[in-house]
Amino acid sequence: MNFKSTLSQLRNLWHSAKPRSGTDDWRGVDLWNNDDLRGGAALVNPYEQSVWVHACIHTLAANVAQAPFRFSRGARKGEDLLTTGPLVELFNRPHPQLTRFGFWELYVSWLCLRGEVFVVPAQVSRQERRFYVLSPDQFQHVIDDHELVGWRYTGFGPQAPLESQVFLPDEVIHDRIANPFNTWRGISPLNVALLPAQTDYASAQFMKGAMINNADTGVIACMDEQLSPEQREQLLAGLRARKRSAGTADRPMLLWGKVRLERAVPTNTDLQFLENRKFNRQEICAVFGVPQELLGFTEDANRSVSDSARLNFIENRIAPLCQRIEAAMDREVKRFGPQVQGFFDIDNLPIMQIARRSRVETARKFFEMGVPFNDINRALDLGFPDYAWGNVGYVPNNLVAAEVTRATRKG
Repeated sequence: MNFKSTLSQLRNLWHSAKPRSGTDDWRGVDLWNNDDLRGGAALVNPYEQSVWVHACIHTLAANVAQAPFRFSRGARKGEDLLTTGPLVELFNRPHPQLTRFGFWELYVSWLCLRGEVFVVPAQVSRQERRFYVLSPDQFQHVIDDHELVGWRYTGFGPQAPLESQVFLPDEVIHDRIANPFNTWRGISPLNVALLPAQTDYASAQFMKGAMINNADTGVIACMDEQLSPEQREQLLAGLRARKRSAGTADRPMLLWGKVRLERAVPTNTDLQFLENRKFNRQEICAVFGVPQELLGFTEDANRSVSDSARLNFIENRIAPLCQRIEAAMDREVKRFGPQVQGFFDIDNLPIMQIARRSRVETARKFFEMGVPFNDINRALDLGFPDYAWGNVGYVPNNLVAAEVTRATRKG
């Protein structure tokens, strides 16, 4: 079999292959025979080419990585915190090429890009244990009698972090977004955001072309009579010679006969160009659950609106995401003790510290009204332990009952 026939078969397999749900659906586009894509702007890798996809995923990953991952023995946030030992060292340096920030950023990035993430814990030596965050594209589930019996990992060449092998389900930490169309794999939010990402990318390329062309979207040559082929070539050569690069004024052009140049009249779509780009951005942000205020865009210049959006983002997007990661990593944490728990200390973030100060002020007002401190602590989630005196309500000694006051006045 010669090289050309082999390449032809590979292309036919590529064209006929149907991407599974939750993975790179855009990679199944026929790039060889699709005339609509030739010479145009094709979105091949949204994370590298789309500003808003990259910004949303990076914002999620950076906020998760910013929260310290702590360990405690017994109570989740008790006083028995673990600050030293092999478990702490492992999560502080999961891999020689990864800091704890890079590890969590890779974890969240794959979860957003593919809807699933694969972490392989490996005991390199008696003293060293590592985490390998591997591409979900290189894993294939192995099913036997309707049960998951393993994961087949395919590493390409000596540059791969691990050699090709088959893992048992217990040897892999597999976290995935629930996929109603595939029992074994996750579903990527990027599939939903792909259409607005493609539209926005094409809009950006259109704007780039307009700027390179000195903001000239083209002209229409009008004449009363049909031009001869020679005259047509002269007119086209003159139009090409007229154009200059961006930042340089176009040359004047002399026309003969009854030839005139007209610019195309802007349509409603042209006039709403920026509005459409804003809608694309909002759709992408909605898919990933990231407020556009965190990306530097706001319809209201009020600072309190931005702070409120950030607090809501931490409480309703980052906190649930951190709980998902905690549940996925719990099996690895439990290797160091059945009572050991790992958790993201969300309350340590600056925005949560500001929110706590606001809750403390509210708690002070409740306490002055005679509400027991332990009840306030539980209701407002202040994070304080229960105190022996906290079950009793206290009021200032200068307060008396209203009934006693009315009786005194009548006397």
